[in-house]
Amino acid sequence: MKRFLFFSACILLLMPVFGVRKSSGQCGSNSIDKLIRAEIATTPEKSGGYYYAYPYTTDSMANIPSGFQPVYISHYGRHGSRWVSSSSLHRKVADVLDKQGKKGNLTKDGETILKLVRISDENSTGHIGELTRLGEMQHAGIAKRMAARFPELFKDSNKLIARSSTAQRCIISMAAFTEALKEINPRLQIEQYASPGDMKIVAYHTKAAKAIYNDPQEWKKEYEPKRDSLYRSEKTARRIFRDIRKIKDLPEFMKNLQDVAKAVQNVDNLNINLLKYFDSEDLYNLWKGEDYTNYVRHGNSVDGKCAGPESAKNLLNDIITNADLALSGRRPNVDLRFGHDIFLMRLVAKMDVEGTNDAVKGIDEASRVWQSYRITPMAANLQLAYYRNADNETIVTIRLNERPVKVAGLKEFSPGFYRWKNLKAKWLE
Repeated sequence: MKRFLFFSACILLLMPVFGVRKSSGQCGSNSIDKLIRAEIATTPEKSGGYYYAYPYTTDSMANIPSGFQPVYISHYGRHGSRWVSSSSLHRKVADVLDKQGKKGNLTKDGETILKLVRISDENSTGHIGELTRLGEMQHAGIAKRMAARFPELFKDSNKLIARSSTAQRCIISMAAFTEALKEINPRLQIEQYASPGDMKIVAYHTKAAKAIYNDPQEWKKEYEPKRDSLYRSEKTARRIFRDIRKIKDLPEFMKNLQDVAKAVQNVDNLNINLLKYFDSEDLYNLWKGEDYTNYVRHGNSVDGKCAGPESAKNLLNDIITNADLALSGRRPNVDLRFGHDIFLMRLVAKMDVEGTNDAVKGIDEASRVWQSYRITPMAANLQLAYYRNADNETIVTIRLNERPVKVAGLKEFSPGFYRWKNLKAKWLE
């Protein structure tokens, strides 16, 4: 009972962390750090950041103002859960464990981990980066909840337009989503595209955003020494090895092992849990180290000079343009887009969605304002639902991962809703 009460308290306290600007001062830095640690300790899968399997099976929305009816939906969805993206990752981990095992340097837990890594490796062969069955199920569930939430837009022979990144996992995510809609209403007319020409919208990089990955960057000078200390994970390592001093590059190995552990949560039929072997503080540090790079590359990071969100301009313009076309009756009333986590991260930061838009410097501050497991878990999705009344006034509610979110610095029409003309004007700035 005490554990349940503690967990409930953590959830209630953590809710403001997503959706309240850090400058509000509602939570002290130490309090936020402790709460995120507690959250990862309770749900170790969240230490995977953007590898966190989509956790929701229900949705929620603010109360709709009287007299308004849904007229349009604009959507961007990340592909669902997928297999690990590196063909060499498992072998790197297995090679180190096998070598240490032959030297007698593995504990019983280490021997068990080696067996599980080999099983995961064998099953991933030929499936690198592919959508898993769980990923298909996630998108089917989101589609069914969308249709149930907005039945007026999915009735009769209504027309929908769906566009995907050319990546296979995105195309299959789109197929799973649209097939679920067709199961509900076979009469729907759905146009589906996976065109290279659409990549400049659903998956676009500016030169500056690309440069953050490879070019020498000032932020790396401070980050890289800290990264190694965060990745060492000595408490966990001692559960695996009898003598951790015999591991040549402990930070690299422990990060590789966590990469295997966080990815396998997305393969539902393997039933392998490697995260349980990790110390919770080690998981927090591993998450913190990697999430900082995501923030620098894709968020409003001072260290990254806000280059990532600038790549979302094309996508945001597409959202605005298509919304105006649909609202004037010149386009179908549902637009579906399927892409990748980094482009959704950039989009919500560019939109000034609270909980994704803070501009801070350094790894410690970044971890308090940016948690990718909240923003872009597998199958993450952004839904803009447009409503209109008899006076032809249009309002919009924004949902990230099927939960209402707010836009910083913009007055609401009513709780959870914005006038479209005001929202559009802010974004066009």
